[in-house]
Amino acid sequence: MEIITDLFEVESCRAVLTETFINNKRKWEEIDIESEKAIIKDGYYWMSNTSRNRWNFYKTKTSLRKGQDFIIETIIELEKKEDVYGHFGLVWGFDEDRKYLNRFTLSADGKRALIMHYEKDHHRIFHRFQNRKLPKFNMKKSVRFTIIKLEDYFYFFINKQKIYVAHASAFCANGSFIGYYIEPQLSMKSNFFEVKKVKAHSKEVITSMQLLMVS
Repeated sequence: MEIITDLFEVESCRAVLTETFINNKRKWEEIDIESEKAIIKDGYYWMSNTSRNRWNFYKTKTSLRKGQDFIIETIIELEKKEDVYGHFGLVWGFDEDRKYLNRFTLSADGKRALIMHYEKDHHRIFHRFQNRKLPKFNMKKSVRFTIIKLEDYFYFFINKQKIYVAHASAFCANGSFIGYYIEPQLSMKSNFFEVKKVKAHSKEVITSMQLLMVS
């Protein structure tokens, strides 16, 4: 991402989790019941939500600490979509209690991205942004989600295109769990998930407007 080299001096960028799903050493959740299925097979993490009204997420733990700068990246291929408005993507920043989460998701028709900090039961939403002016994504191909946190800002990308920039205070940082998010009537698979720890500092004094305008 050009944002790193354009605006920040990188001291180190080290992968702390690289998942290609050839096995389940990281103990991702696996389940096979009537309303949902999540299995690791043939180099993919397969996830299916056949419920009518319950979203699911599947998690693993990282070594990220509160305040740590990082890059989270995954590749997801949508396998089936009975509901084109349903969302799929990432959750991060939560703990074992899982009361508060952050999510970065895309609708199954590829037209709406949603970024949220919310309570698990959705009774309270603390930050919500929806982007309806997306480029035309080909949903027959895999989708790359990228989240970059550098200093006080989060940067969100889909297929390397910037979707949103937000101050870190808009999101929870209660824990080091990350994972996949999937809504009802969707099926998807992933063969890549990576987390990198980053140490970087601004090259010069950068205004909030400059950070928001960077492409």
